[in-house]
Amino acid sequence: MKRYRERLEDVEVDADAPVAFTWRGQRYRVLQVLGHWYEDEAWWRRADGMPERIERTDLWRLEARNGAPARGVYEVVRRGDAWRLDRVWD
Repeated sequence: MKRYRERLEDVEVDADAPVAFTWRGQRYRVLQVLGHWYEDEAWWRRADGMPERIERTDLWRLEARNGAPARGVYEVVRRGDAWRLDRVWD
């Protein structure tokens, strides 16, 4: 497993779940959603004592591929309108 935490360039969704995404210029098609969970919105205090709002975070573990015969498992995260690739299992 490798951790990336890189912004995704484009994410296509259907019924609020990702069905395709672009990462490092490559388009990946989701073959199967292996899991979906979320972390509720929360408030934290920074080191200086000021409150900081953390938006709800949705996480998906997906089986996907980018046109090659090999498939991979990817963890995709959405917080607000921002999407990122968090982890890849190879």
